[in-house]
Amino acid sequence: MTPLVALQGLAIRAPNRMLVEDVGLEVFPGKVTALVGPSGAGKSLTARAVMCVLDVSPGLVGGSLRFPALDPQKDWYDGVRGQGPAAQRRLLQESRRLRGAWFTYSPQAASSALNPARTIGRQLELAIGRRDSAPASVAEEVRRILAQVGLDPRVSAALPGELSGGMCQRAALAIAVAPLPRLVIADEPETGLDPVLRRAVVELLVDVCRDHGAGLLLISHHEDTVARIADTVVTLPGVEGAGEDPP
Repeated sequence: MTPLVALQGLAIRAPNRMLVEDVGLEVFPGKVTALVGPSGAGKSLTARAVMCVLDVSPGLVGGSLRFPALDPQKDWYDGVRGQGPAAQRRLLQESRRLRGAWFTYSPQAASSALNPARTIGRQLELAIGRRDSAPASVAEEVRRILAQVGLDPRVSAALPGELSGGMCQRAALAIAVAPLPRLVIADEPETGLDPVLRRAVVELLVDVCRDHGAGLLLISHHEDTVARIADTVVTLPGVEGAGEDPP
């Protein structure tokens, strides 16, 4: 099976320390790769690097990133390694077409993924608009996606502030899968949820990704979640002095 993501030897440096060193992972269609490790190990930083979002100086100093199912030959880090912020900004622009379409990102807090001034339905319409081809009926597709994540069609008319935390998580998941991405990156989707709701949301995330044939890169610190759903586990031991948020 051809991997969706092949990351090798990732190394990211801040001015005075290594933030991530020699990290590699693969994500396959319909499979879950879990990225785990202690706080400060660089899990979120690694996920951003997979999305070609590198905003550290001097930043990327080693590694290769390929999306073999998209282009098996292209190394997205060519011309970026060791070249500093200007090269990282060029990479950000070059990869812009992939974000929100070929792969999508679901942040820790659903509130970060939802626009508080737009209805859930309108946000889903915009996400559906990123597909290569439009469905016959956008309105019907919105209803179908909401049903897939267990939300009533009436949620389409609601603003995020009118929903419960669990409903917001489901809405964020709906928006993440609406473009029909090949890869979904979920950064600790269990954050702020009670154990019962946490299990339901994560299992829903896995089921929806597998239904779409998408790969899932899951960042989690819940050992029970990882043991239950992950096909592959990548553990970041962390490096001395590292932190999730670079200075």
